[in-house]
Order: sequence, then C-alpha cells, then structure tokens
Amino acid sequence: METIAGVLSVKPDRVAEFESGFREHEVPIWQDFHARGVLVRASLSRMDISSRPVDGATQYLIVAVFADGEGHHLHDNDSRFAAWNEMADAYQVGDGMAFGGETIVRTD
Repeated sequence: METIAGVLSVKPDRVAEFESGFREHEVPIWQDFHARGVLVRASLSRMDISSRPVDGATQYLIVAVFADGEGHHLHDNDSRFAAWNEMADAYQVGDGMAFGGETIVRTD
C-alpha cells in the first residue's frame, strides 16, 4: 500500500472553479481506479491548518491511498490526469507540494 499526499495553493478568485474542475476531472479517475482495485481511498480537503500557509491562497490537501506502489504511477501516467493537471496549474499560486511512500501503519 502506498499513500500520496499533495498540497495545492489556489488563488482566492479561482476556488469555485478549482473545486468544480476537481469534481469533474479528478473524481471520475478516482472512481475508475477504485472500481479496478487500484485506489483504496482518496480525498480532497480544504485546509484550515497549515505550517506553510501561502498568503492570499486557499490550500487544499489531496490524499490518495493506492493498493500498491504501481497505482501512483498508473494515475500520474493517465491521460485524463495529465489533462486535468495542466488545467489545475492555472488555478494555483506557486508550486504545489507532493509527498508519499509506503504505508506502514493504518487503521480501518
């Protein structure tokens, strides 16, 4: 199992567009990968707490838990994600942050 997390900082005037675009473009990928057993769970959260806030931006935490290490690569190489990722860049202030690795402790 592998957990990937990302933090995006979105321009205040683009928040509604970003959230709508996320639902339209990323959620169907998650649903597809979940149905195929590639994705265990995933979420998008608007952050109220951040040790690295970005002035004038709304920050989002994206968490995806994949069944194995290949899921992350399948996702990142999916043409639907590539298209959405390019669109999402326009909503952001600065670079996003990404983290991930093998999940070693969990509760279900």
